[in-house]
Amino acid sequence: MIDLNNLEDIQKLDPKNVFGSTGMLADQCTQIWQDTKQVTFPENYKQLDNIIICGMGGSAYGGHIVKELFKQELPLPIYINSDYHLPGFATENSLIVLTSYSGSTEESLSNAQEALKLGAKITGVTSGGKLGEFLKTNNFPALIFSSQFNPSNQPRLGTGYIILGTIALFNQLGILSVSDQQATAAIEELKANHETIKFQAQETAKKIMGNLPMIFGADFLVGNAHIMRNQFNETSKSFSAFSEIPELNHHLMEGLKYPSDKKLIALILNSNFYEERIAKRTQLTEEIVTKNNIPVATYTPLGSDKLSQMLNVLSFGGYVTVYLGLLYGEDPSLIPWVDYFKEQLSK
Repeated sequence: MIDLNNLEDIQKLDPKNVFGSTGMLADQCTQIWQDTKQVTFPENYKQLDNIIICGMGGSAYGGHIVKELFKQELPLPIYINSDYHLPGFATENSLIVLTSYSGSTEESLSNAQEALKLGAKITGVTSGGKLGEFLKTNNFPALIFSSQFNPSNQPRLGTGYIILGTIALFNQLGILSVSDQQATAAIEELKANHETIKFQAQETAKKIMGNLPMIFGADFLVGNAHIMRNQFNETSKSFSAFSEIPELNHHLMEGLKYPSDKKLIALILNSNFYEERIAKRTQLTEEIVTKNNIPVATYTPLGSDKLSQMLNVLSFGGYVTVYLGLLYGEDPSLIPWVDYFKEQLSK
């Protein structure tokens, strides 16, 4: 079995340096927070009825995080649109946020043309490509970043750019109110806890190996649970699922009995910021999962506020899924079936 503390062993399986990109989350966050300060919005962009975030896979991560992390502060409804077409309620007073790390995602480009015809207020988050050209040509205020802190060049490893970029963009627009001090403190706490996160991720990956992970999260960490599901799929090459507390308490617990030879493990995300009722539900959920003879791994992030803990879990999820892929002897950068699908679809 690979020694997860031996960089030479890791590099043999990871020639594109997915491990290195995972460790640059804080650098990505620092860069994108400053980059976004250059984006300015016209006054009419503040006259909005709703926000529609258009993105697929990792490019939609910012939307999933914002929707859950700032649920109680958001003044407008947010809809995550992972499809070719905009929803029927989109109007000229909708803010259409086009997100594609590569700038070549066909669904997002389709959304761009529909939004343009609709006369909606358009912005975007991308590293360039066709989406970058679209945003520049039409003079839309947008965040077009360079990705020097993602040496793997894998879009799904640019989580800091996409997630904190989305938060920063909404901050610039006045939809959110995150101070420089709060963002800087969260990033500094992420750096300070880096080695602890890596150690806990290693131990968790070893516990998960050979099992199918179910991620359970609540409140502001539901977006993280969604992201970790995707990361287990792409980076670890493992089936995974996620479910939300308290919703899962109304049905999922009855589905843990069969088949008797199930190979499941529950990964439960905890937080000292969960309100009392949610904390009790999380504890009881762990108890019931254990009574169904399913092993449990738990993770409680460090951090002085919810933003900091979200980044902590984001880093943990990145590392645990890379480590698991390496334990399986896989190159974590490769996504052969996704690539095959895109190739066949283009014919």
